[in-house]
Amino acid sequence: MITYEMIIYAQETVVDCWGEDGKKVIAECAKITPFNGKVSDFLEHCTCCGGNWGGMFLSGIKKLYPNVWAAVPDDMGVCAWNGICNLLILCGVDTSRS
Repeated sequence: MITYEMIIYAQETVVDCWGEDGKKVIAECAKITPFNGKVSDFLEHCTCCGGNWGGMFLSGIKKLYPNVWAAVPDDMGVCAWNGICNLLILCGVDTSRS
């Protein structure tokens, strides 16, 4: 289950990773209907990218939330993976184990 604390942490992390672009991503996430499902369900919307998990998750975001995907910076920097994982939470993808 996605908690309030997870959402706040995800927002802070996305801004820490992507700066002003992160704020744009958050603004786009606020406009969508959240996925409200587990990662296993989200993966049905993703395209395998030869072991590139970041690319695979981004393909699902592009398919379901093209405006969010368009706001993601082309250069995601050294913390790209952390940004993508937290972006999933902001899109309503439950990344928790329970």
